[in-house]
Amino acid sequence: MVAQEKLNSLIADACKSASVTLVEADVFRAGKRKTLRIFIDKPEGVTIDDCTNVSHFLSDALDLDPELIEGAYTLEVSSPGIDRPLKSMADFERNKGRLLRVTRSTGKPVTGELLNADEENLTLKLKGNAGEIVIPRSEVLSAKVEVEIK
Repeated sequence: MVAQEKLNSLIADACKSASVTLVEADVFRAGKRKTLRIFIDKPEGVTIDDCTNVSHFLSDALDLDPELIEGAYTLEVSSPGIDRPLKSMADFERNKGRLLRVTRSTGKPVTGELLNADEENLTLKLKGNAGEIVIPRSEVLSAKVEVEIK
């Protein structure tokens, strides 16, 4: 198995063991060290314990196979953050049922609960029982989870 495939497999195993979903993983050089940065998510939100569990699992596994990331490295595990723009289908799938603020190329932002998403469209239930709206993804400049203050 190629090193990148083995690393991807370890990351998937770490996420599965912590019952979280992998959002993104990236290895890059930061100065003299490499950084393995992992973003995780789950429907009820990521906790510090979730990040710690993934970090410990990966750290232990990488210690057993130091050739996967040669030399000194930094391991970062966190949630993608509430203000991170949603881009991929996986991002939209993970956020079904959440309130989104969608900025369109054709007008002002629209806020509503994400009911459905596919490659072509987003379907939102507008706030205040104002009905549903279908927004072509080609018109979406940005889509972010809207934080509700209670």
